Amino acid sequence: MTGMRIALLILLAAVLAALPGCGLFGFQDWTWHQKLTVVVETPRGEIAASSVTVAEWEMPPKWFKIGDSGGGGGAGTLKGEAVVLEVVPGRYLFVLLKGYSPETAVFVLADPPLSGYGREEFRRGLDGLETSVEPRELPREAYPIFATIDDPTNPSTLKQIDADRLDTAFGAGVRLKSVLISVSDEPQTEGRVDAVLGINFFKKWQAQFEEAFRKSRQSGQRPFAFNVTRDDFMTGD
Repeated sequence: MTGMRIALLILLAAVLAALPGCGLFGFQDWTWHQKLTVVVETPRGEIAASSVTVAEWEMPPKWFKIGDSGGGGGAGTLKGEAVVLEVVPGRYLFVLLKGYSPETAVFVLADPPLSGYGREEFRRGLDGLETSVEPRELPREAYPIFATIDDPTNPSTLKQIDADRLDTAFGAGVRLKSVLISVSDEPQTEGRVDAVLGINFFKKWQAQFEEAFRKSRQSGQRPFAFNVTRDDFMTGD
């Protein structure tokens, strides 16, 4: 396929997608707010925190192809930030965006469950989100990354923790009770990550990352703190 043909197809897709009723041409899109709620048991009782992210999904028609691609299930984006929960005074749990996506909601909330990854099955899951009202328990295999930080002023102290062993990070009697996902009409959550880490946290992270990268070239290992990025805490802003 020539470069000119590819450019024309992309232009045509952009024009059609902008037209009212573009579904008539086979272009479809979905937008929803998905809410992730984390409930933790502590010696002081249950505590919980949530984050609402904005999910978008675009599915091109089967006829729209560039080379061998196209006609599949489409692609999605997520805008928002991680769940932030103060488990004990001054100690925070972050449930990151890493490993969490629009597909998470589609597959977990589908009723009845999706039977596969085919285009039409996925479309059914997307359509069903509009009527999904009850929160569902997130399967263990679908958990995002759990993390904490020893010193919010020092990005290198960020570390991954086992969702099944929160007590190792927060003390005896602390354990995860549930992780729930739902579709919500609440607005996107904003500002909670910055409130805990500070607005200059990722500038410090970048400087430390460059040093860690130099060291990892020699050792072949990079600490967890530098295997995650800003987008795992907040994205789409």
